[in-house]
Amino acid sequence: MTTLATQTKPKLISLTTTGTWVGQASTDITAGEFNFRVSEPTGLGGNNSGPNPFQYLIGAFEGCIAVVIETVAAERGYEIDGVDIEITGTLDLRGFEGVEGVSPHFQTVVGSVKITADLDIEQFGTLVNETERRCPIYNLIKDAGVTPQIEWSNEKNTAK
Repeated sequence: MTTLATQTKPKLISLTTTGTWVGQASTDITAGEFNFRVSEPTGLGGNNSGPNPFQYLIGAFEGCIAVVIETVAAERGYEIDGVDIEITGTLDLRGFEGVEGVSPHFQTVVGSVKITADLDIEQFGTLVNETERRCPIYNLIKDAGVTPQIEWSNEKNTAK
């Protein structure tokens, strides 16, 4: 039986978006059938007409974590009743402003993931470890030298 974990040939996909600058530090993005705006707050020269790029990245990170939790849980037969995620990324704006030696990427990424599921300690540990190992955005941030500091918790659902 071939599973995702045992496949040896690369299974590459390419994702493309297009962006059109609309002025005032704002860009309209098309991603497949979806459209959204990326903007900066007025204090950084934007018009605050959409989330800034890092807010999108944090939101994408939260979505990625949720998708991987759902995928791993389904593979292992775990029933997940809820997932609540909060992530904060801290930047040093001097990097964006061009100060030599200051990285423009996140300095820290911290947060919490609260899962509601009837999992024992071993199942929960497996779910956390597999999610961190397999989440592409978690690993993108980690590979930039900023290991996300995520506090994981499980609130067992006793309403069953």
